[in-house]
Amino acid sequence: MQIFTHSYKDIHPGYPIEQFAPLDSILFIDIETTGLSREHTNLYLIGCGHFDSEGYNTIQWFADSPDDEKEVIRKFSDFIAGRFRLLMHYNGNHFDIPYLKFKADKHGLKDPFDTLDTYDIYSKLKPYKKLLGLQSMRQRCIEQLLGINSDDPYTGRDLISVYHGYIKSPDDASLNALIYHNSEDLKGMSYILPALYYTTLKDAVLEYTSHSLHEFTDFNGCTGLEIIAEYRHNADIPKSFTAKYGKLMLSMRTDRIAKLRIPVIKDTLKQFYDNYRDYYYLPAEDCCIHKSAASGVDKTRRENAKKETCYTKYSGLFIPCIITGISPVFKESFNSSDIYSPFTDSNAVGLLTDIGRELLHQVF
Repeated sequence: MQIFTHSYKDIHPGYPIEQFAPLDSILFIDIETTGLSREHTNLYLIGCGHFDSEGYNTIQWFADSPDDEKEVIRKFSDFIAGRFRLLMHYNGNHFDIPYLKFKADKHGLKDPFDTLDTYDIYSKLKPYKKLLGLQSMRQRCIEQLLGINSDDPYTGRDLISVYHGYIKSPDDASLNALIYHNSEDLKGMSYILPALYYTTLKDAVLEYTSHSLHEFTDFNGCTGLEIIAEYRHNADIPKSFTAKYGKLMLSMRTDRIAKLRIPVIKDTLKQFYDNYRDYYYLPAEDCCIHKSAASGVDKTRRENAKKETCYTKYSGLFIPCIITGISPVFKESFNSSDIYSPFTDSNAVGLLTDIGRELLHQVF
């Protein structure tokens, strides 16, 4: 067995993880194995990292042969015992932690994590995968999202054959590749901590500043209208991003400026009334009238309104409605699933202010 240690004075948490536990009591972990099956594979490396006042420190326990597996786990367990309170990991709940617990039990060793709380960075970020435009939730994809690029050419799967080759014929090149890959994952876990700021966006505020109406031409050559609303936001985000919410597109920048693109339709839509039994429908006028105001309308020109015919029509500009409980709302027909809010000069500022307040809570 070999032990490798390194201190990185230039690496500090980019997110206040001390809110979860004292900084020097937080442990980061990443393991390397010869496969996914706990019963039929071997653990060959345990890597962990922890912060102190000077930076980020890593320590790695490496098995020169499968016979070192027990000793690697024992040394790791001795190192962390009574020293740490919180285990931070990336998807460790699904692999690293149960794998190590199984191996510890197999070798008659104590569960190394029995006194530790856990915090899974992966599970905290996963709900934002689509909004952040991620194709995968692999740790390296989160790193790339934040502009962090590793020069490690290997995946964990690639290194299985490298380790098997090392066992048969140890050489420095193979050992360095195995150690370096794990080291990059340990450093990467510290680098992606700022991504946790995305999980706080639901508590952010968008403050309306301005808007403008634009005509555009889409890829099919069709023209359309859109509103571009600009806001100030109070969120700390590590990198600007654009998120899609229904037909709306929200861009948030690190300089605390946000822009919202809202499609606009110019049409005649209908406002439907729930209390249709209180209305008559006038077929010739294609509208409804309250029964209390219909005494002067000839009976041949009116009929009892139905759900589908109890409406008033309005013409103008409309935008998709995302605010729950807002009134009035308009639709093309009674069975339409899309609902719209009227957009006018008089309600523009108030409506866009309300959308800003509501949007982040619904998106995030």
